[in-house]
Amino acid sequence: MTSLPLTLPARLFRPLFEFVFPPVCYHCGERLDAGGGRLCPCCWNAVNTVGPGDRAYEETLAALAADGLVTGLASRFYFEKDGPLQSLIHQLKYGGMTAVGVELGREVAVSVRDLPVEPHINGIIPVPLHRARLRERGYNQSEQIARGISAVTGFPVCSRVLRRAKYTESQTALSVDERRRNVEEAFSILPPARQSVGGGTFLIVDDVITTGSTIRECSRVLLNGGAARAYACSVALAG
Repeated sequence: MTSLPLTLPARLFRPLFEFVFPPVCYHCGERLDAGGGRLCPCCWNAVNTVGPGDRAYEETLAALAADGLVTGLASRFYFEKDGPLQSLIHQLKYGGMTAVGVELGREVAVSVRDLPVEPHINGIIPVPLHRARLRERGYNQSEQIARGISAVTGFPVCSRVLRRAKYTESQTALSVDERRRNVEEAFSILPPARQSVGGGTFLIVDDVITTGSTIRECSRVLLNGGAARAYACSVALAG
């Protein structure tokens, strides 16, 4: 994974910063070459890709597409607990490393282009955070991923379509049924976006899809609001 182009001030001061604080791999701590990626080559090579035909992909797509809520799935990697990708996503979500999200989004764009029938996407919709969590974190990690996808595909990011109206607890320790109940009626379409949703095809982006409950609920809200189709998209699938 390569870094994004730097602004002029960043190019000027980065060599000094990296001399004082040499970059290290987010997973194993191995020192990295200046200007390199966020993982060392060994850790990056340990991250497995995922796609059509893989068990995790097919099972996730079947769960997402139940009842016709999701038309297709684009995801790039397989999420392994305590693996290098988890370290990378942890830095994105909790370490303030928003550039990681954009870089991962660029990777995910490959899977968007590899959809069996590449759709015309009217907008990329990041799964929204509740305003309290957004204030706490300062940014939405899914929006950063969406920006990376947009940079490659040209599809616009629509971060003001859905809102998370209900504060939900973390899904991490919940069962499949608990996850589904946790996100029921958690999302709604923002009033100014209601007309623009009608007849559109949207790509809903999250960092990691586990059971698909969050994506399915977002899709349900969009379809009920008049959208024609919704595609699920994530950096990784957790099997």
